[in-house]
Amino acid sequence: MKTDNLIETNNQLRKKLNTENRKYYEDLLRYIRGKSTFSRENVVEQLLLDILHDLIDAQDNGQSAEDYFGKNPQSLADNILQTLPKSFSEILKLACYIVVGYVLLFTIPTIILPTSKFDIGNLIIVGTTAFIFSLGLLWVIGKETYQKNNLKKFASYTVSILVYVGLVIVSVFLKTPLSVSLPGWWGIGTILILVIISTVIYVSERKQLPFLIIIYMMIIIDALLGIGTRIPGISDLLTKPIAPKSLLLWILIPGCIIAALIGGFGTWFYLKKKDH
Repeated sequence: MKTDNLIETNNQLRKKLNTENRKYYEDLLRYIRGKSTFSRENVVEQLLLDILHDLIDAQDNGQSAEDYFGKNPQSLADNILQTLPKSFSEILKLACYIVVGYVLLFTIPTIILPTSKFDIGNLIIVGTTAFIFSLGLLWVIGKETYQKNNLKKFASYTVSILVYVGLVIVSVFLKTPLSVSLPGWWGIGTILILVIISTVIYVSERKQLPFLIIIYMMIIIDALLGIGTRIPGISDLLTKPIAPKSLLLWILIPGCIIAALIGGFGTWFYLKKKDH
C-alpha cells in the first residue's frame, strides 16, 4: 500500500478509538514519526497502522491502550524505533524538500531587480543550516510529546521560533563572494527554471500540502515581477518612485515578510502534517 493510502487509512481508523485510547495512540504516533526521520516513511506508516489495528482489536475486547501496550508508551516507542532500519533516501528526500523549498521561496524575491545578484553562497550556507534546523525541529516535536512540564515545552518551541527568525534575518543580510549577476535574458531564464521546478513540486504535492497554493502564488507573483523588471517599458513602471520607494519595493517588502511566515509555518505543518 502506498504511503498516502496508509496515512489516510490510519486517519479513518483512528476514529474508532475512544478518547483515552486515541490520546495514547496519537502521542505514540507523534513520537515515532518525529523520531523516525531517517527511516523509510512507508515502513514507519505500515508499522503504525499495524499497531492501530492491534489497539482496535484490544479495545473491542474491552482492553485499554495502557492495559494492552503498557503504562510507559515512550519506552515502547523507543523499542519500536530501534527496530526500524535507516534509509539514506529518506534523509536525502527531506534535505531536498527543505533546501529546494528554501531556494524557491527566497531566491526569486532576491533577484527581482536586474541589478541584484544571485548569491549562491548564501543559498548553500542558509539552505544547509535550514536542513539542520528542520532536523532539530523534528527532534523537538518528538521529544516534547511526552514532556509533562509545560514550561519546558514553551521554552523549546520559543527557542525554535527564535532560531527560525534568526535564519530568516541571516538569509537577508548574509553576503558571500559566490554571487552572480542575472541581467536581461539570463535573469528571465533563471526565473523561468525556478518557476518550472515550483510548478512540478506544486502539482505533485498539492494534495498533501494544501498551504502550497499560497506559496506557489507568491512565487508566481515574484516571478512575474522579476521578468517584468527585465523588459523595457514594464521595468520603468515597476521601478517608478512613489514617495519615495519604488512600486516594486512596496510589493516586495510585504511579500518577503509573508513568504517568511508561510515558509516557517509551512515547514512546521509539513513536519507535523500527519499527526492528526
